[in-house]
Amino acid sequence: MLLLLAIPAHAAFVFDRYLGQEVLAFSAHSLSMGSTGLATGYGPLASLKNPALLGNLPCKLMVQLSPNVQKNNENRAFPIFDSFDSYIDDAVYASNAHFFSKYMLGLMYNVPIQQFKVSAAYSYAPFYDFNFKYTEEVRNNEGTDYGNEPHKIAINTYDGSGMIYAHTPAVAVTYENEDSFFKSLSLGASFSLMRGENTIDSTIIFTPWAKEQMNAKPNQVDADSIPDFIYERKNDYSGYRFQTGMLLDLGERFKIDMNYTSRAEIDKSFKTSADTAWTDTTIYYPSRMGFGFEYHPRNIWDTHFSFEISYVKWSDYNPLWYDVIEYYAGVEHQISNNQPIRLGFRYQPYGIDKEIIMTAFSAGTSVRLPYNMVLDLGAEIGKLNYNHADLFPDSYYANDNLWDTTHSALPVNRINPDKIDDVMINFMATLTWRF
Repeated sequence: MLLLLAIPAHAAFVFDRYLGQEVLAFSAHSLSMGSTGLATGYGPLASLKNPALLGNLPCKLMVQLSPNVQKNNENRAFPIFDSFDSYIDDAVYASNAHFFSKYMLGLMYNVPIQQFKVSAAYSYAPFYDFNFKYTEEVRNNEGTDYGNEPHKIAINTYDGSGMIYAHTPAVAVTYENEDSFFKSLSLGASFSLMRGENTIDSTIIFTPWAKEQMNAKPNQVDADSIPDFIYERKNDYSGYRFQTGMLLDLGERFKIDMNYTSRAEIDKSFKTSADTAWTDTTIYYPSRMGFGFEYHPRNIWDTHFSFEISYVKWSDYNPLWYDVIEYYAGVEHQISNNQPIRLGFRYQPYGIDKEIIMTAFSAGTSVRLPYNMVLDLGAEIGKLNYNHADLFPDSYYANDNLWDTTHSALPVNRINPDKIDDVMINFMATLTWRF
């Protein structure tokens, strides 16, 4: 029997470790409204979802700062079979809880020109997050009677760090006409200069006890036959993407929006611990096309309801991946004394496998502060289930000196994949200054 005690944690899920986890919400307002942001939202950080939203503000100058903390809980399990190869249950062999953080910054300026308004903004925010951690203890099959622990054979680690950040200038032109069938029309565009790096480390380090056992019988063929394993991969990224958006305000009750985000062309250089030189390649992150609306019904709660769909062309990244459609929805009510409560939902299939789906629910509010400041608060909880191969195949530790083979054979690789249950909890606060 192979006993694994693992303490993994990551901001990027396991199959995201080379791709990175895409950042979808850049403000607490967007996060609490189900990561919507094509027709709803405000400020320079909202322009990262739809640059046309820059024309949606009456103020002249605005600055926003958004710190974000994400917690990932994960259970990893493998199936158990009896001696007749009948399925019994899934045994959880690893559980984790860990925190990661990031931040976003933005500023914007509005200039009115008769019936027009020209808005400009700059934002600095992460687009892809590569952070994850995994630590695993491998123990042998000795009994646990009388409080004894099986001997620890090795400590395995799998760590990732780094992000791709983007410098994003944006501009929007808004035409306002109260006498027309529409109140205003905003057109916006942005250009993102993307830069980043990440490191992935994977190690298998045998314990002093294991090394002593493997060297205890030097005449055996397999004495000291399993070396430590140390692997490092470094990646550097540089590239760009552009985005366009439209916001049509049809009056007090209805807004329609559209946006298009080009595929991101990224020059990637990577080098492993076994390489003597860097290898250059080009990758493409997927393009997006989104459509949505905001509806403001007449009621005592001053309700705003937003709904959006987004077509994500993952085949830009890998021709074998699926193009998917994502769904986002959010609602805001003014409960009392202009105190909002926001609720949201998102449904996000993954391009690598349409059966892998992130479903998340969110909530939030805002607090008005002195000096024209507003503090938006948002939280989100999401769940993801998928299957994945064992990160450290069991056969690597098959050495007669490490295991009791009297009643069982040496470990072999598991054929069935691990079952992964991830729960993501996201917290964000956005501080906004209006001038």
